[in-house]
Amino acid sequence: MSSPGSFRLSFASLRMPFSDGVKYTLLGISVSLFAIAALILTWQLYQYFKRKPKPSGKVKSYQSVDDKQAGKTIFEAADKESDIQKHDYKVQKLEDEIKKLSRCLSATSSISEQDSADFQSITEADAQMNIHGKLRFSVSYDREQSQFALTVLDATGLPVQDFSQSADPFVKVKLLSGLLSKQPNLQCVLQEWETKTVKNSRNPVFGSQFSCPLTEKELKTITVKLEVRDFDRFSRHSVLGELRTHLNNLNLLSHPVEISEELQKLNKDLVGEILLSLKYLPTAQRIEVGLLKIKTASLTSNQDKALYARVTIVCNQCRLKQQKTSLKSKWGITVFNEVLTFSLLDSNIRECVIAVSVYETIINQKNSKRLIGQAILGKRKAGEDEHWCLMMQSLRQPIAKWHSLLI
Repeated sequence: MSSPGSFRLSFASLRMPFSDGVKYTLLGISVSLFAIAALILTWQLYQYFKRKPKPSGKVKSYQSVDDKQAGKTIFEAADKESDIQKHDYKVQKLEDEIKKLSRCLSATSSISEQDSADFQSITEADAQMNIHGKLRFSVSYDREQSQFALTVLDATGLPVQDFSQSADPFVKVKLLSGLLSKQPNLQCVLQEWETKTVKNSRNPVFGSQFSCPLTEKELKTITVKLEVRDFDRFSRHSVLGELRTHLNNLNLLSHPVEISEELQKLNKDLVGEILLSLKYLPTAQRIEVGLLKIKTASLTSNQDKALYARVTIVCNQCRLKQQKTSLKSKWGITVFNEVLTFSLLDSNIRECVIAVSVYETIINQKNSKRLIGQAILGKRKAGEDEHWCLMMQSLRQPIAKWHSLLI
């Protein structure tokens, strides 16, 4: 049995059974692995210190009471700012909706006052109130100068709007003549005037005087039409009533005549005819309005005058779309042969109303346009128009028909 001393001696005398080359190779591998590990550790430390700390949504601890109060103030200010931004966004959204609604409900939005007449006439007949009140005016004729004069004096007992309990009346005067018309009911608007607007009065005093040259022969064919309306800055002017007087029934050649009569319900006058074609394309959700011809009566030369038409699509008293034709020289029968295309939803097409307004303008003269007549067709409270029914029954086929131009 060997002793401990001999065991230590034999252990010290042990040698690894590898050559020097293998030993140095293993040493090199160990050093390389150590160097790689050191590089990885250095890179991780670099990335850790380079990364920015993220702000936390909550503050868990504070060093002092002052720090806590400061943190609370910061968060309360941020919350208030967020609430203000949300409130401003809601207010802006409501303002946008109000603007959209005002474009639909107001007849004078984004267009001129005269162009708004095509939208106004669609509901004008249904909007007439209970007619009552009197209008007083005088007419005279100067034989030496062949001059006709009309003075709108005053009105009494005019009705008021239910919601405003006030009236801002004015009077629109028209001289109608059928001198050159072959049709007995066809009229021509010879002159148009308007009085001043009297604010907040059911018994307004106007005192507006108008005059124009007329021969004695023309005087016998003239009908004076006076329309009393309530001025409204933000919507259509309400109709308060009208008066009509045939000058042939008055003895104007000898002395002036003063007239005071009760107001009557407003009636439209026939001033011409218009030939329209309608075509409905259900698959494309499109309606085509063709303006073919316009027939009008005129007492003056048409050499320097021209016509154009504006087509307006209205649904639920809201103007959806509108287009106008090109300018054509005015004749007894003015030929257009133009087609206007409107792309609408199927539900809107089936419930819409088409208003065609015809305007007269003097060539090479600005601000000379004048509404001479309108034709309205489509679905109304009284029922569907015959032309509209034919269009809906004959899909994809153009249907042409003459319509009356009224004013």
